[in-house]
Parts: sequence; structure tokens; C-alpha cells
Amino acid sequence: MADSDDASRPAHGGPRRAGELPPPGPEVPVLRPPWQALESLRPLTLRACRRIVVVAPHPRDEIRAAGGLLRRLASRHAEVDVLSLTERPTRTCSTPPAGSPLPGADDAPGTFTLDDILAGRLDDGLEGADDDPDGPDGPGEDAVDPDEAAAEAAYRALGLTVVRRHRLGLPDGGVAEVEADVVGAISEIVGFADDRSGLCVLAPWSGDGDDDHEAAGRAAEIVTAAYRVRLVRWLDRAWTWAGPDSDEVPWRRARQIVLSDTVIARKHAASQAFRAALADAEGVRHELELPDGSAPGPREVFLV
Repeated sequence: MADSDDASRPAHGGPRRAGELPPPGPEVPVLRPPWQALESLRPLTLRACRRIVVVAPHPRDEIRAAGGLLRRLASRHAEVDVLSLTERPTRTCSTPPAGSPLPGADDAPGTFTLDDILAGRLDDGLEGADDDPDGPDGPGEDAVDPDEAAAEAAYRALGLTVVRRHRLGLPDGGVAEVEADVVGAISEIVGFADDRSGLCVLAPWSGDGDDDHEAAGRAAEIVTAAYRVRLVRWLDRAWTWAGPDSDEVPWRRARQIVLSDTVIARKHAASQAFRAALADAEGVRHELELPDGSAPGPREVFLV
């Protein structure tokens, strides 16, 4: 996907007039921001999407990579589910052995499904968070999980009023070790949808360059192929190593949504709200993996 201008043209192009000094140093190509070549991408349209299931490897990934798309779908009254796979690196969590069933996988009478255990509207808080008075939230019936508070603040700033959150609690960097269980978790949400004709899944691209992102992308590919629902992939870590001319990225499948100044401001506000909520809860700030709006400019880019 080459730029429309001739990138090999010298910065001081054209013949020199008599007496004109040659340009200093070797001829240097005209440098352009990498995202200008993305301006001609076709727009992403998800008009038939009435419910979107987001597979987020890390907290806040989906806001950074697809916050504008989520806001657009929510404005059309599409339902939003977010499956958050890992906790922040500072949280202590255990990894189930590879291939072991997730909580709620047993169908015995009286047990809960994965959806029952992990799902909940943001306003409901984390179900059962006060069952263990010595847990990470400390004593008290009104203890608030800092990750839930941060997510709620971020979605509110983005303009999403209702989001169903599902959390697996895997350790950062541990998604690939239990990839089969991630497939099961996505299947629990997608497979029990009342109407899969209006269902879409949004996940990282499986070639993104981050182990957790790629494992999440592969799991989403398996589930969407099995249930024949539409999969939309976002780019995140790829922006640190890929450009519009990278052969590794299937740019022919790329689509974009152009973000207004208002939506860009809301995305930044959501990120700030997320960080502020964690700082208030723990007295520390967690830096972002990538700067907001890092590579594609005022747009979000997806592979379909």
C-alpha cells in the first residue's frame, strides 16, 4: 500500500539552475508520517452489528485500539460485552494448568456457568468481592475492586453507559499457556447468544507482535469460524514495528474509521480516568504500554 506521492523523490527535486548550489549531503527522501498512506483505506461499516463481544488481552487495550468504534456502536444501541483476559501486572493471580476447565465449566446441577461467575454490569460491582474479608480488597462489605472502578470510569468517560464485563484474571503474559480455555471463555459468550446474526467479535490481530495479543486473536479466530460470526481485528503492538508498506500486515483487508476531535478527546479522557482511578486506589500510576493515538493518526484501523 504505497503512498500516493513518489517517496523516492529527493527533498530538493527538479533540475538545478545555473549557479545554484547542490543540496547538502546525500539526497534524502521526503519523510511523511506513516499514517498518511492510510487515509485512502475504505471505511469500516458494521451496520448489522447489534452486539459486539470484545476480547481484551490487557486492561484498557480495547479503549486504546477501538474506543472510537465502541462508542459508535454504542450510540447505535449495540450491546457491548468485554472479556478481559488478564489483570494488571501488579496484581497477584494464579494461572490454571493448561487444559484445565475454567470455573463454571462443570454442568452439574447447582453450579454456575462461566458467564454467571464472571459477567456483571459495571454498576453491579464485582459479584462476591466481599466474600473473603482478607482478600486483595481488604475487609469491609463495601470494598471496591480497583480494576472494576478503573474500567467503569474509563467507559463512562468514553460515553458507554452499559458494558457487560467478563474477567478471567489470567496473569499478564500468560494467555498463550491457557489458550484453549480462552477459546472456551469466548465460546461461552458467543455460543449462548440469542441471535448470532447480529453478533460481531472484536479482538487483536493474531500477528500483532505481542504474545497475549496473538493468543487472544487466535482464540477469537477459532470461535468465530466455529460459530460463523463476523470477526474484526485491531492493530495495537503492530504499530511499533509495522508501517503501511509492511508485507507482514494484510493491508488489503484493512478498514478504517475516522475519529472526530470529540471522540479523540473522549479516548484520551477515558485513558486518564483509567489511570486516575488506579492512582486513587493504590497511590501509584501505571504507565501505558503505548502512547494514545501513537501510529494511525486520527483514525482506528481494523482488519476484516
